Amino acid sequence: MRRAGQRWLRRGLAVVILAMLPGLAMAAPPSDPPAWRVVLMRGWDSLYPANLVREKALREALTAGSTRLVEFYPEEIDPLRFPGAAESDFMRLLRSKYADLAVDLVIASGLDSLEFVAAHRDTIWPGAAVVFNGVFEGSSWRHGPRITGITVPLDVPGTIALGRALVPGMRRLYVVAGSSAFDQQMLALARAQLAGVDASIEVSYLSGLTRGQASARLAALEPESVVLYLTMLRDADGALSGPTAPTMVHVIASSNAPVLALVQTQYGRGPVGGSGARLDAHGRAAGELARRILEGADPETLAVQAFPAPSCEVDWNALNRWRLSERNVPSGCSVANRPVDPLQSYAWMIAATAAIILLQAALLSALLVQSRRRRAAEERLRARTAQMAEESRLAIMGALTANLAHEINQPMGAILSNTEAAQLMLEQGTLTPEKLREILADIRSDDMRASEVIKELRSLFGRSEWRPVPLEVNAEVAEALRHVSFEASRHEVTLSPAYGVEIPAVMGDPVQLQQVIVNLVGNAIDAVGSLASFRRVVRVLTSARRDGVEISVSDEGPGLSAQDAERLFESTFTTKRNGMGFGLSIVRSIVDMHHGRVWFEPNVPRGAVFRVWLPAIGA
Repeated sequence: MRRAGQRWLRRGLAVVILAMLPGLAMAAPPSDPPAWRVVLMRGWDSLYPANLVREKALREALTAGSTRLVEFYPEEIDPLRFPGAAESDFMRLLRSKYADLAVDLVIASGLDSLEFVAAHRDTIWPGAAVVFNGVFEGSSWRHGPRITGITVPLDVPGTIALGRALVPGMRRLYVVAGSSAFDQQMLALARAQLAGVDASIEVSYLSGLTRGQASARLAALEPESVVLYLTMLRDADGALSGPTAPTMVHVIASSNAPVLALVQTQYGRGPVGGSGARLDAHGRAAGELARRILEGADPETLAVQAFPAPSCEVDWNALNRWRLSERNVPSGCSVANRPVDPLQSYAWMIAATAAIILLQAALLSALLVQSRRRRAAEERLRARTAQMAEESRLAIMGALTANLAHEINQPMGAILSNTEAAQLMLEQGTLTPEKLREILADIRSDDMRASEVIKELRSLFGRSEWRPVPLEVNAEVAEALRHVSFEASRHEVTLSPAYGVEIPAVMGDPVQLQQVIVNLVGNAIDAVGSLASFRRVVRVLTSARRDGVEISVSDEGPGLSAQDAERLFESTFTTKRNGMGFGLSIVRSIVDMHHGRVWFEPNVPRGAVFRVWLPAIGA
């Protein structure tokens, strides 16, 4: 029974899976379209400059914007190096090679490859369309179904016209051609166009010669001669002209007459120039035509066209070699390899550079003027700050008058007591020389102490220039607190200083720094003077902070509202009934002169904290 149940279970699962297969097939993502297969059939070595330039442009144009991947299959029949090879053997090899591979398009480059493809396309690549390029206009070729292409125009008349313009007395034209089938094909096309040349020009053909014979012949040309070099892929001895060692360069180097050419890729390698079609544009047109056919265009409806139109080009180096005047170059004819003329080629750069220099000069002048104005403004600010500091000193003089009286009254009272004691002893006759010396010493000591007090207060209230010196912040804060100690005791306010350790020195004016502390502590004394005794405390702390020194003055007074806090350091702003509003403004000015910062913070839970930060020396 168990085995029977297992069999029924397996059958049920199979039925379920079979039922799900159509749905799974429908849910599968669509696959990418197959790649286009394109055979590139070349006539001979792809490394020749003409083939390189044309095929590179063709490939780029064919693949640019293509809706599918393109697979290229390059082939070469190479009749140049293997002229006796059996065409049938090569055809059978390709037929076997592509027997199981469907090809969409065959691109034939050159007349030899076009003839081969037209003859064997249906056998090797049945159903494939054919696009040809690299075939000179006027060549006879085998037509067939689904074959179209782009031909290369030859402009012999335009090239001869260039020669006559460069050599106004031109009388003789020598046409150089090689012995290969391609050389002879090109020679035949040139002969047909030379038939219409001015009869006053004597035309001679240097064909069927060896490389040495052609060089010797060109070296002995008569004056007022011009050479038209076609191609010499093979010479009379059978020597081939390869891509890396072209015969053209050696033959043209021996010529004592200007050499013209019809193929655009020959310019810049010896000839003075010519009128020829750009082979990159030709290859690009063939690639675009091939892409149109792959995308569905019918080759039968696309007529064969010659493209592009020939254009005139001259090599500047060759002009100079044959001492030809650039003035004779026809208008519309481009000159390649001309040395760069800085005044012409870089005129806009020179103008832009000059403009930048002028703008920089103007900017520097403006900066100098601005710098002078800034320095003048800084001087005015410094003078104003000093003036405001003096006003502040005068404003707090009243608060310090009691302290002055207290400090002076002690030594003056002692002097008075000693004087009265001496007078009484003198009247009683008890004044001995020793007692007199003691009394005079006490008077002198008390007098010097009073003098020191007056000197310190004069330095505090006097006008002084800004001469920063290294300062010990703790010492300056202690000295400032000593100045306000009597005012604090008069209001029954406790001063609670806490001096930090390892406090770095700062650069500043001791009198001005003390004035900052006196102002802030004086404000704090006013804030807590009317409070309960346990809140009448002003705390002053010093500590090392962020490459500098921080001094904080805090109290537990009524504090400040948010609106008042925003305007604290403005001139003439005050929260005191009889205040002038200069105190905190002057504090900020002095701190700014010391390159520091001053700010307000609410104390917690109540009151205010003013913090001053000054940079340490060398920070």
